[in-house]
Amino acid sequence: MSLTYLICRTHGYASKLLRKDFIRELAACRSLQELAERLSDTEYGPKLKVAGTVLDFEKALAEVFANRLSALLELAPSRIKDFIESYLRRYEIQNLVWIARMKLGGASEGEIERLLIPVKGVSRLDVESLIKAKNLSELINAIRESKTYQLPEEVENIIDFEAELWRSYYAQIFKKLSRIPLSDRGDVKRLLGLELDLINLKTCMLSAVGKLDRPVAEKLLIDNPAGVSRRKLVRLLSKGDERIFLEHFPGYRDFLVSAVSGDDWLLEVERFRIVRRFAESLRIPRFVNFFYVVKYLVDLEAEYRDLRTIAIAVYHGVPPESRLRLLVSV
Repeated sequence: MSLTYLICRTHGYASKLLRKDFIRELAACRSLQELAERLSDTEYGPKLKVAGTVLDFEKALAEVFANRLSALLELAPSRIKDFIESYLRRYEIQNLVWIARMKLGGASEGEIERLLIPVKGVSRLDVESLIKAKNLSELINAIRESKTYQLPEEVENIIDFEAELWRSYYAQIFKKLSRIPLSDRGDVKRLLGLELDLINLKTCMLSAVGKLDRPVAEKLLIDNPAGVSRRKLVRLLSKGDERIFLEHFPGYRDFLVSAVSGDDWLLEVERFRIVRRFAESLRIPRFVNFFYVVKYLVDLEAEYRDLRTIAIAVYHGVPPESRLRLLVSV
């Protein structure tokens, strides 16, 4: 398959994504049955026909998400496929972080498995076996032995664990930029740099408000070849005031405030909104451009996250006006 064919097919796939206003309308559904009926004429319809519980509903949404990812990978030329697979391993990292967090919280294997993003097609680790790890130390050892991600000999806690996984991921994905067309590397690199900026700024804000010791925060910061330098962040940290970051990064205000609120769900929503807005803001000069593929992946994840959030909110009776705060598509 050629790259041109992949990009043209991606345009077709993107046309099937749900409109933002339609997703916001779905947030007002009063029951899972109503939600399924509203989605009956979409790709989700056939799978939702047999969804009797919220777990069935989540599984159906996950299957559509995974199938869409697989369809894209099947069309990608080998060099591009290598990059996309590496890019999608962000879901593996997120799964590993959730496994660690939920294990520390005493969650059962079933509860952990339910939360994970379905990425069997791109995952290099046997996530199911990692769920069975007895503790964080055993989980870290299993990952280290796989040599999939570079973890230092000493990983002291969950914060260390998360930072080192992302450090390894971004070191790998920046190297993979050579696999995509030169004309697209700048935009993709800027997108990755933005993601990494947000990870580092979360660390900075936690330190600035006293939730993380400054020496620890400085150690956790990840070098960013396409964003704010580590040196600048260390300098801002030395001021010891969260207002410094609000002044320097006013466009990220909601994200920065969420970073210290303790609400990880809302923080993730704010992070994803920023990334998606950036992807949408780029004026892509040509129809046949690889960045369309990356933007499609961002939009695809946003749709999956929003529909899953709506389903869970409907099931738990969260008021409709509160659901909108949890959506990427606002």
